Amino acid sequence: LTWHRRDARLRCHHCGFEGSVPEECPDCGSGARPAGQGTERVEQALARRFPDVALARIDRDTTRRRGAVEKILADVRSGETRILVGTQMLTKGHDFPGVTLVGVLNADQGLFGTDFRSNERLAQTLVQVAGRAGRGDAPGEVLIQTAWPDHPLLQRLIATGYGDFADAALAERDAAHWPPFSHLALLRAEAASRDAPLEFLREVRVLADGAPGVDVLGPAPAPMERRAGRYRAQLLFRSGRRADLHGVLRRVLGQVADVPGARRVRWSVDVDPAELA
Repeated sequence: LTWHRRDARLRCHHCGFEGSVPEECPDCGSGARPAGQGTERVEQALARRFPDVALARIDRDTTRRRGAVEKILADVRSGETRILVGTQMLTKGHDFPGVTLVGVLNADQGLFGTDFRSNERLAQTLVQVAGRAGRGDAPGEVLIQTAWPDHPLLQRLIATGYGDFADAALAERDAAHWPPFSHLALLRAEAASRDAPLEFLREVRVLADGAPGVDVLGPAPAPMERRAGRYRAQLLFRSGRRADLHGVLRRVLGQVADVPGARRVRWSVDVDPAELA
């Protein structure tokens, strides 16, 4: 749950749950307190450090009213607002000629993500962020907050640019047999109990085992195992040939309704999934 200080509310950004802020933890009884650094906390820290400098924040809370984004961006372009705090939405499609310094906070989330595309997405974000600084006559500078400054991704990206990083990333994908050198399908299942999705997917895996040219990985809990009160698990199909992948999917899906555990779960199939979550 994310604490939205201005509204004094707790919100889940994944399932939409919303509630009041409790005085104590409902499980252990300890006093409840916020943890981590969100945009509101970053804004507060900058306001303390630069009390005489006008700053603004762009996130879900500050942009809900019509015209709010346009007003904030107009103040930035006019020079009235000198510091801008926001989420990744700031990296795309905006032109700030007067911006010469950009800071990227907590970049390590992209370095060690659960999805094989997380490094690629981080690199793209950093390139987009770098494009926001120094668009006018003054040169730009980008500062990246990380506990792993010697990480090969960051070093390669900084030293030789995105093209060289992309070549290295493609070589890693090829060695690990990930797209674009293979094709994926993800079978997701969820239920009110933790065991039901995993048991269902184990039964489905039996139907898929032995399929020529197809690797079946899992089942395993989803990276976010519990969401909106339901437990989630997944089974991944991977193949170098799309025809082999679709062949095993046709066979499995034709029999899945007869699997005993199918009645206890909600399930879905995602071919070429954009995220393994």
